[in-house]
Amino acid sequence: MCRVFLFLFLIIVTASSSVAQTANDFAPFKYMPEIPGALVLDGSLDFRSPLAFRRALQAHPETQLVVLQSDGGSVQAGLLIAEEIHDRKLKTLIPENSRCASACSFVFFAGVGRLAQGQLGVHQISGSEDLESTQLNLSDIIETLSKYDVSSDVITRMLRTPPADIYVFSPAELAALKINMTPEDFQRASLPATQGDSDASLPSYTQEEKAKAFVLGVITASSLPKADLLTLASNIYSDSIAFYGSVKSKSDVLQDKATYADRWPMRSSIVQLNTVSANCVAERCRVNGAYDWRVFDPKRKKQAAGSALFSYEVEMGATLRIVSEEGSVTSRVSARSRK
Repeated sequence: MCRVFLFLFLIIVTASSSVAQTANDFAPFKYMPEIPGALVLDGSLDFRSPLAFRRALQAHPETQLVVLQSDGGSVQAGLLIAEEIHDRKLKTLIPENSRCASACSFVFFAGVGRLAQGQLGVHQISGSEDLESTQLNLSDIIETLSKYDVSSDVITRMLRTPPADIYVFSPAELAALKINMTPEDFQRASLPATQGDSDASLPSYTQEEKAKAFVLGVITASSLPKADLLTLASNIYSDSIAFYGSVKSKSDVLQDKATYADRWPMRSSIVQLNTVSANCVAERCRVNGAYDWRVFDPKRKKQAAGSALFSYEVEMGATLRIVSEEGSVTSRVSARSRK
């Protein structure tokens, strides 16, 4: 059935057809009479796309499936379309020989049933001079994907892939990370696994790989709004932490994070992936590396940027905890914003 559907899809998308006017009305979405109950996303997403999608759904309320072939586009457009798909409980499909990447991936993950036969690609959101927009977009993405029962391992791969690159999930990852889901899987995704569930299909990660992925996520998440940042920190820090030369309680560390977030409401951090290393002994892993950072305070109209070294010690286990955090700024440039 899927191959018959794929054949129809490829023929219709690449040919000039009598539905050109409809396609123009709903671009980049297309209604194909030959594929009952489906809309096709074929092209880039821009600020007009969410309204076009809503119009297409109003014209074709029988839609149950959204077929995806897009390299992405506007982050906010992708998130708005994803919410529409999630609310209407539609299914999503990436056919063989098709690709859904960047902002298109948000649309795919929103499907109550989702199947990637072609390429599914993710990466970090593109950098922006507007730190406020970058921070809010990142927060929206993490919150939205979590709501769609997307594995944290998927989000980690997204956050650690530079904007200029695309991380394409392998067939093994599509299965192991439960990216492909039936509607029944979607309903069960948030339930704890039973003893009978097998982890045989899950990829095997070393302690070093797990620690690296965890720390990369922690540094990237430092750009979250203050409330979200403190919630995250309260869950990932140990009760007692070796913190920049002294031993502090978790509450002291949270206060330090809150003070910094108040001083610099807009923050952005990008890890230099080629500098990251990890060394594990027993149940403790030390992760070192460097990252580039930018901060901005719109009230004081001040901003700063530079590079820094980081060193985290992570206590491994069922729940990872930071027991030590050290670091130093290696370069810094400050300026008064013209905004």
